[in-house]
Order: sequence, then C-alpha cells, then structure tokens
Amino acid sequence: MCVFKRAIAGIGFAAAINLCSAQQCQPNVVNPTLPTNGQEVVLQSYSYCGGFLNATVYIANLDYDKLVTLYYTTRQNVSTPLSALSLGYISSIPNTTYEYWGSATSIYVDGISELLNLTYQATDIGKTYSQDLNINVVASGAPEPTLPGPPAPYASPSGLQDDITSWLSVGNDTQIGLAKSLMFANINPSLPDVANGTVVAARSGPTYPQQLPDYEYNWVRDASLTFDVVAKLYQVASSSSSKSTYETLLLEYANARAHEQTDPGLQTGLGEPKFYLNNTIFTGPWGRPQNDGPATSALTLIEFATAYLQNGGSIDTVKSEIYDSTNSPNAPVQRDLLFVASNWTSSSFDIWEEESSDHFYDRLVQRKALVQGAAFATLLGDDATSATLTAAVSPLTSSLSQFWDANRQLILYEYGPVLREKTSYKDVAVVLGVIHGYNNDGVFGYSNDEVLASMLSIATSFLSVYPIANITVDQTGGILGIPIGRYPEDVYDGYGTEPNGGNPWYLATAAMAEAFYRAVAELRTKGCVEVTNTSLPFFTYFAPSTQVQAGVTYVPGSPEFDGLTNAVLGWGDAFMRRIKYHAPQGGHLPEEYNRNNGSAQGAADLTWSYAALITAALARGDVSGSSQYAQNLADLPIN
Repeated sequence: MCVFKRAIAGIGFAAAINLCSAQQCQPNVVNPTLPTNGQEVVLQSYSYCGGFLNATVYIANLDYDKLVTLYYTTRQNVSTPLSALSLGYISSIPNTTYEYWGSATSIYVDGISELLNLTYQATDIGKTYSQDLNINVVASGAPEPTLPGPPAPYASPSGLQDDITSWLSVGNDTQIGLAKSLMFANINPSLPDVANGTVVAARSGPTYPQQLPDYEYNWVRDASLTFDVVAKLYQVASSSSSKSTYETLLLEYANARAHEQTDPGLQTGLGEPKFYLNNTIFTGPWGRPQNDGPATSALTLIEFATAYLQNGGSIDTVKSEIYDSTNSPNAPVQRDLLFVASNWTSSSFDIWEEESSDHFYDRLVQRKALVQGAAFATLLGDDATSATLTAAVSPLTSSLSQFWDANRQLILYEYGPVLREKTSYKDVAVVLGVIHGYNNDGVFGYSNDEVLASMLSIATSFLSVYPIANITVDQTGGILGIPIGRYPEDVYDGYGTEPNGGNPWYLATAAMAEAFYRAVAELRTKGCVEVTNTSLPFFTYFAPSTQVQAGVTYVPGSPEFDGLTNAVLGWGDAFMRRIKYHAPQGGHLPEEYNRNNGSAQGAADLTWSYAALITAALARGDVSGSSQYAQNLADLPIN
C-alpha cells in the first residue's frame, strides 16, 4: 500500500603496479628477504597510492587450496568483513618452497588507516596461519578518486514492442518454443547411464561434439532452477498430457534429489555442488560447499507439491515422495529445509563457484525457503519442523540489511573480503537473488529502492567494459539494451580465463529483463511509484523523458507514473532485443556472447540460458496482461 510523502572495476595486479609507479607511489618494504624461521605467511611490502592498496606476501606452499586474506581498518578506523582483501597467487619463488601472493585493489570508497593482520588458510590440511601487522598506513601518489555516478542515458525506449512480442510468441519455431524444446532436451538427456530426474548443465563435455568446457554434470543449482520452470508450467497447463509429463518429470526430480542427499561420498553434507549424470557424487576438487542448492531445490518442489495438491493430488504421495524425509528415503524437501535452517549462517561458495563468503543470493533464496517451508510443513501437519524453520527466519532477515552499502548505493553481492579483484562489489547475482529469492512479502522486492539502485549500478557498469555496448540499435532501429555479464571484473571467456576475457551472458541479460518486467508489475499492484533519493538515479537514467522528484509519490494515470512504468517496460524489451540481436540461428543459446563482436561462445545449449529466457518471457506475458501466454506455452508440445 502506498504512503504519500515528500563502482569501479578492478584493473589487474600488474596494471595497478604500473599505475602505482606512474603516480610516484612510495612502496614500504617490510621484509626484503625470504623468511628464514619457518614462517608460513609474511608481508613483504605494501603501499596505498591513488586509492589502491598494493601488497605482496610470502606464502609457504603447503597445499593446493589456499585462502590468503589481508585485514585492515577503514579511514574511520573501523574493521568489518568488508575491510579485507583476498590475495591472489602471483608466482612461485625459484629454488624455494615459497610463493608470491598479492593484490592491487581499489579501496578508496572506504579508505584505509591501518593494516591489521594477514591470515593464510591451508584448507586441504586444515591449518590456519597468521601474522600480526598493526601498521599505520600513509597514502602516497595521487589523491583518492571520487566514486563516479551513472553515465548519461543513451536511449529512451517506451512500452512493449511488437518485434519482441513476435519473437517470444508461442509456437514450435519461435524463439520461446525452441527454448522450451531445447531446455527439455537437457532434462534426462539421451546419454548413456543417465539417471531420471537429472539435468545436464550444457551440451558441452566428453560425449558431445563440443568437449570444452566440460559441463556434462548435474549441478544441484542448475537442476533446481530448471525444474522450477517445469513446476511453473505444470501450474498453468490445461492440457492433460502436458500436465502429466511435467508431473512425471518433477516426481523423478524429487527422487533424484533424495538420492543425492544420501550419497556416501558427500564431503560437505547437502552443500555438495554437482553430480555425474548417473547421479553419483563428483568428489574432485571444487568450490564447496554451495549452500544455495538445498534452498532452491526445496522451493521448486514445494511449488510443485502445492500445485499438485490443488490439482487433486494425493497428500500421501506428497509426504512419501516429496516432503517427509524422516519417514521416507525418497522424499528430499524436509531434509533440505532443515539443512538450510542449520547452515544459513555458514559461508559458502557463490553461484559462479569462485568465492567463499556470505552471499546476498544465498541469503535471499534461503529466506524464501524457510518462510515457504514453514508454511508447507504446517500444511502437512509437521509443526516441529515448521517451528525450527520459523525460528531461523527472523535472524536471517535481519542479516540482509548488512548487504546494503549506502556509500556505494549498492546491494553488495557478498559481505566479506574483496575477492578476485571484484572491487566494484557489483554482480548480477544480486538480480538473480531477487528473481529466485523474493517471497512477495516486501523484503527486497523488485521495486524496492535499494534493488532499483543496484540494478542501475550493475547494468551501467558494463557500458565501459564491453565494446559491443556501443552498438545501441539493431538493423531496424530497435533499441538494444545494455549487454549484461556476471560482474565487470570477470575474466572467464567461456573456455578459460584471460585479461579482459569476461563476456555478457544470455542468462544475465534475460535476468535483467525479467527484473524490469516484474518491477513494473509490482508497481502497478502497489498502486504508486514513490521516488526517493535512492531510487531517483534509476528513474533518471532509465526514464529520462519523465521528470520526477525525490520525495514525491506518483499514482496510476498520472503522466509521471505512466511515463516511468512504460520506460521500464521499454528497457525490459531492449534487454530482450539484445539477446535476440546476438542469438545464433536456430534458437540455440550457449553461455555467453563475445564482448567485442557479439558472437556466441562458451558452453553450448546452456540449460540455464533457456530457463532464464523462459521465466523472463513469462514475466513479460504477465505484465502485458496476456492471461493465456503462460498457459499456451505450457500446453505447447515438447518436440
């Protein structure tokens, strides 16, 4: 109900060192020679120059997996999980057992006053080493820069457009029809020894023509988000044959998830990230645990079970094949929910499987799982589990406020050390967190001021990163949205890593489109747009033709409300048009499109790309007022 009332990307270690020299930085050498007394972690040198903290460290090479962190205090002399740098490997030191590790990271937003200590976690052997520093830091070189604002908008789209309506129309040969068919082809794929209820992440691996990257696994996250699409189609299907197909697949998925939970090779409990296609555990080195998977798996199956019961399904089937893990070996949901309640405070790896920290995406999907899980447990008469889940909701919800950074006007993708030089703290995982974790109860919804500010900051961060962002219209003059990648500092090119290697992703661009559509739907339901100082920059950039002021509320029918919502819809279609512009013929969507020329690359037929496009199309159908769109797509036979 309405109440009426009045980043900067990392530039790389070597480049930063060169910048440091050009700015006449004053490096402070603390230990010029190798440690001789068996110390495992020792600071060699540091400087704070032009807003960059540069540090080089000696690390004893004790195992393969290492986490090395430098802790410091901000200019206000405050230490938080944000005032820490995760250092990276630079090189080995010949004829020694030591390595150089370091970082050259912009920290000027928070500043620095003192280096506190170094920690070195040798994770494979379970050892942690540290060095106390307590070094006062004096800046040298150029002054700290100021945080830039968003650039000037390059376009003013408005409203839903006919070309995107046609591109996403339901049919066997349209993009959305092909996306549905190609996504379902990756469920129980036609490969040897595939277990029912599994999803191959992409058609890229040892048994496919494209062998690299090897995505020939059943990831817990990807499978849950894929079957979430199946559950959504099951809810709205009117065709009995389609509904039956979806029901069979979802029950197979529930059984497969229960099998994963009891695999004897689990290393981190239910936080294991991936399985082979025969649904046995992958035990090789990997970023584990990944604690979002149990939450999204439970959410998908709760969504299905709720619709199944509403459709006249048996409550005994729901208990024995979906929910009651205590009494049935084939029911995974209760076990997943209790894992979330017990483990939401634990750090885990992010959805890109790169960084161990406390992640916004994880927390939001975990919260939704706890809230919906508690209600579902009550429905099934399991008051004890409901009480356990409910008890975790309040502290988890309270923890979400720490992710909002007022200095940056940004929801931080993680609350912890800067890792992989992600000094912008921007990541489309925040948008994906809202899409998959918003519970329609006002906690970080699509039209939330902080969410809107973050979408602006994340989207515009790619304008200066991807050369194809300079192509702003298609062949017919249709406006192309900003190409959206994972995060601006990304170096993964779909096959490996290289400087300036990161590319836009189809699923990330589709996620931004979906968030825009759903923001408009929420504003319409809410019945007003309340412009605040936090949300004003979002509307100024994405709706430059509509003049609005902070502190003013605009209602439906006013030129301002209609102008703002039509502009946001127009940008939703512009993001979709960006996908259309760079999509290969035949409807196939891989993982990425090249930052320089827009050509498709990375894992072939990425299942998540199709799932993201479908949910964005469903959001567009909802906001367009097309009551039959979702049903027509659900009833479209799977080729």
